[in-house]
Amino acid sequence: MKIKQKALLGLVIIVIIGLVLYLLPEETQLTSYTIEAKYDDQNKIIYATQTVKYINTNDIPLKEIYFHLYPNAFKTQENLPFTKEELPFAYPNGFQPGFIEIEKVTFDKDIPATYELEEPNEEILKINLPKELKKGETIEINMTYKVQIPPCRSRFGYGNNTVQIGNWYPILSVYDKNGWNNDPYYIFGDPFYSDIANYKVKLSVPKKMIVASTGEIKQEKNYGDSKELVIEAQKVRDFAMVLSTKFKIAEQQVDGIKVKSYYFTEGYGDKALKFAVDAIKFYNDYIGKYPYKQYSVVQTDFYMGGMEYPNLVMISKDLYTKANLFHLEYVIAHETAHQWWYGVVGNNQIKESWLDEGLTEYTTIMYIERYYGKATADEIYRLVIEGEFNKFLNTNSDISLAKTLADFKEWKEYTNIAYNKGAMVFYNLRNLIGDEEFKKVLQNYYDKYKYKIATTQDLIDVVDSVTGKDTGGFFQEWFY
Repeated sequence: MKIKQKALLGLVIIVIIGLVLYLLPEETQLTSYTIEAKYDDQNKIIYATQTVKYINTNDIPLKEIYFHLYPNAFKTQENLPFTKEELPFAYPNGFQPGFIEIEKVTFDKDIPATYELEEPNEEILKINLPKELKKGETIEINMTYKVQIPPCRSRFGYGNNTVQIGNWYPILSVYDKNGWNNDPYYIFGDPFYSDIANYKVKLSVPKKMIVASTGEIKQEKNYGDSKELVIEAQKVRDFAMVLSTKFKIAEQQVDGIKVKSYYFTEGYGDKALKFAVDAIKFYNDYIGKYPYKQYSVVQTDFYMGGMEYPNLVMISKDLYTKANLFHLEYVIAHETAHQWWYGVVGNNQIKESWLDEGLTEYTTIMYIERYYGKATADEIYRLVIEGEFNKFLNTNSDISLAKTLADFKEWKEYTNIAYNKGAMVFYNLRNLIGDEEFKKVLQNYYDKYKYKIATTQDLIDVVDSVTGKDTGGFFQEWFY
């Protein structure tokens, strides 16, 4: 009888914890990052302290917690996330290391933590918890670290004009049905997978430095030759910044959103702003409202076209020319679409890269259709997406969308499968179910998985729900 009573009591406790988590406002269940950082421009070093408040929303107790240390992928030349062909573009002045050094880790009330750095390249920080963290319980983790930024024209690095600070701080790994996701920094694709969180960042920089960032700058104060900014971002998947003393800023309000263009090449900042505003307008109408107050398009020394982060995209300076103007528009439209597909609706970009890239690429085609007409959009689709994929198909038989980033051997393979074949899925789905239901699919998918992680099966379920049909066969045919 006592055993039954204990079992019943345990069940009641589990139900109560689950009910409490269900009733808690969503914001209180989110991980929060509080970062104080000082940027040393002369040495390209960030000195930082960070407090992470993490609530275990999983069904099992946790004995350890893992963080990604992405800067360590830039530590040695042998393990860089670039192909040999890319190195001269990424490091035009030669290789120098970038890294993050963890100096101290403690728990609540300054309790020392035991931790270890795991291979490859010490990219994973494993922290052993002082006791099991049960569902519904919260722990506070404090860190002190420094980040060396390399002379690299990538998401993380600097050039002659800008300092790109993406994937720079210790960020929690995602715990899902497969456990902790501690994937390395792969060469191909965007090897990042993260949950929504809240951020408050206090940043000290030289006074002349202009900062573009995720979130909103809430305060700015000058102290001698430096200034301190307080930046807040709610319900975002990451936090990135770009710094420059050369930036000029153009801005415009659209649908209550402040859109900014940070640029240093004269004559193209206003054009970049227009492309961003047009994209926001169309996606707001077609998919659903962008849920943040600010969005920034930033000209950078990043050499690979564009890169998305929450509220901010990095665009290569090489596109800010007359000859590349349409390419600039296309890339801005693509990276802006990522604010919906990756930023708000998340997915595992390592295991299912096609899900955000394919949908983003086809959403970009719809942008072209909206502003240039269906004939132009169809021609670009035929030449750039379908045409390039068919060329690839002539010499490659393994074209499964189920490939993970670990499976790709070259950029051509990744772009043709994740981008082009992925976009072809949505093009053909639209033809199958019609324009009206296709629009409903995107809107329902966005509404249902806003601030969450979606999977391919989740997308299929939304399609089936909207259409009242079983489209599993359609997706199965395209998947392999």
